[in-house]
Amino acid sequence: MKDAEQFGPWVSDEAKARFTAYLAESAAPADLAAARRFFAAYNQRLLDKAEARYAVDIAEREIAGVKVYDVAPAGGAGPSPVLLCLHGGGFMWGEGPGALLEAVPVAAVSGLRVIAVDYRLAPEHVYPAAVDDIVAVYRALLAEADPGQIGIYGCSAGAVLTTQAVVRILHDGLPGPAAIGIFHGAPLDFAGDAALAQRLFDPRAGAAATPRIAGLPYFAGADLDDPLVLSAGHPEWLAKFPPSLLISATRDFAASAVSVMHRRLLAGGVDARFVLFDGLWHAHHMDVGLPESVETYAIIAAFFREHLG
Repeated sequence: MKDAEQFGPWVSDEAKARFTAYLAESAAPADLAAARRFFAAYNQRLLDKAEARYAVDIAEREIAGVKVYDVAPAGGAGPSPVLLCLHGGGFMWGEGPGALLEAVPVAAVSGLRVIAVDYRLAPEHVYPAAVDDIVAVYRALLAEADPGQIGIYGCSAGAVLTTQAVVRILHDGLPGPAAIGIFHGAPLDFAGDAALAQRLFDPRAGAAATPRIAGLPYFAGADLDDPLVLSAGHPEWLAKFPPSLLISATRDFAASAVSVMHRRLLAGGVDARFVLFDGLWHAHHMDVGLPESVETYAIIAAFFREHLG
């Protein structure tokens, strides 16, 4: 079968051409130090494309002792509304250029200020280190912005951290964010048909092709039944979630988990919206060269502009 015949006719030519390259380019070494170097270079290449296409101003600084990147559309944005962006990377990499990959296009397209949080990484720092960093930044932002003008979003590990941050914020008695984005990840195990389907799409896929929550170093010693760790099994907490935008793709190992999270949020009465891209893959929107990525940024921007005022 020709590569083009493996996709629906609605999938862009750019995505069809990019998928095979994505599989080859994203095959990381098993060694942690080598994987971090690999993804730093991989993410930098993607960030170079993003910065060439989207005009933004970036300032590296600290908020509450946490390293962040303050990203604004070229020409600037006001202090609020503001978005917190939480990068992916299995909780073990994705710092630096990886932290900026989603922040740059979202800031440019939405016209909003985006704070990309360079949280502490596992295995050196396990749960709750990363969420501690995120909540510290959120607390600091509350001093300058109304919670009704703060949003949080993240991809993959960043999606899980987004949900952890929401529950932790509410648990600590702080006012919650106005809206959140949960992209290509969810606070439950990556299982179901989407995980099984990886064998159809990814020739590298084997028994270890899909990450398991319990096996990730970030969760070492954590109680996975604790709603502050994984909230999807706790409807009493999900019912307190703010309006939520969920995004995944049919070739994403996390798609089943994201779809289940969407249903559970709906069951809790939450304004939850789920967008599924056919023929695309995990974290597809990190590549700004895809028309579907441009569509993704527009969906994210419209959602947050609607809810942040």
